[in-house]
This record gives sequence, structure tokens and C-alpha cells, in this order.
Amino acid sequence: MKALPVLALLLLAIGGGAYYQLFYPPKVLERETETALAALSTAVLSHDRAKVSAALQDSLMDTAKIHLEVRLYSVTQMDGGKPAIQDFTKADFITFIDNVLYPLTEYSYQPELQSFTLSPDRKSAAVTFTSREFADGTEQYSGTAVGMRYSSETDCTGQVVFEPKKVLLDNVSCNVRMSIVPRPEEAYKLRDQEALRQYLR
Repeated sequence: MKALPVLALLLLAIGGGAYYQLFYPPKVLERETETALAALSTAVLSHDRAKVSAALQDSLMDTAKIHLEVRLYSVTQMDGGKPAIQDFTKADFITFIDNVLYPLTEYSYQPELQSFTLSPDRKSAAVTFTSREFADGTEQYSGTAVGMRYSSETDCTGQVVFEPKKVLLDNVSCNVRMSIVPRPEEAYKLRDQEALRQYLR
């Protein structure tokens, strides 16, 4: 009989935990934010540029501002150098991403929500999220096409806005650390001295 109170407390704790995860409004909104990020990842994995553009159109507020700071790490720039900085409107950012994807043969985007702070009115939230990206493409060095591997790690801060059945990204600022190297099976092409000189510039 002594076990009954313990069992009752255990059931209450489990039930409380289930309620917190499934029904507590801030947790519900946090899960919806994670789902919105996952939808972007799914669109990218489709390798359909039209779907990626449509996903961005659906995920960004019309007034969204996107700020990117990109450091490029390579054989000739081990410290990442001076970051390239650019600010985008929603339309400009969608066009920019489409142009980036156009020459690539393979690419992925894997975001993960790191923090979520709901506003007092529960209409928006401050968020941070990280992501990992990789892509394969081709670059020309002294007339030689060399298959390259691009990979990056990204840290973003921003705000999401909650609309009926929608989570929209508002202003977002991201730091991107990108590396570029020849794919292992393509490295032999840089044995050509002129191609190697162009690569090492």
C-alpha cells in the first residue's frame, strides 16, 4: 500500500511533463518554430530551386531584413580573412539564394534551434539557431574544371512572428564560416602549375 502514493506522484509527474511538452503554449510555439526551420531544410534537400524559393517566400515576413557576415576559409586564407558583409530585403535574399544554388550539383541545409524567448504578448519570440551546410560545385582554374566542396557552419540570431498557422522569420543576422576545398577525387587536377597558381591566389 505504501507504493500507491509513490505511484500516484510518479503518474502526476509524467502527466505534468506530457502536458508541458504537448500543450503548454510557449512549448507549442517553440515546436512550431522548429517545424518551420525543418520545412526549409526539407525544401533544400529536394534540390528543387523553385521549392526553395517558395519555402523562403512562405517563411519570411515581407518586411524581413537579412544580414550576413561570411568568412571564407581556404588553403590561402586560413584565418577566414575579412568578412564579406551584405544586407538583404526579402526579395533580394530569395534571389541571392537562387543564384547561389544555380551552379551547384548537391547541397543540404541542417538548422537547429538553440534558444527561444517568447515575448510577453506571445506574438513573437527572440531566437538563435545554428545550421550546417554543404554543397558540391565546379570552378574553373586555368581552363580546368575542378570539382569543389563547400561547407559552412552558421550562427543566427533573429525574431520569429506568430501568425495563424504560420511562423515567420523577421529580422535575422547570421555569421557564416565557410570553407572551400577541392573534392578528394578532383585534387589531382590542381597539379597543373597554372591551375594551382590560380587556386592559390
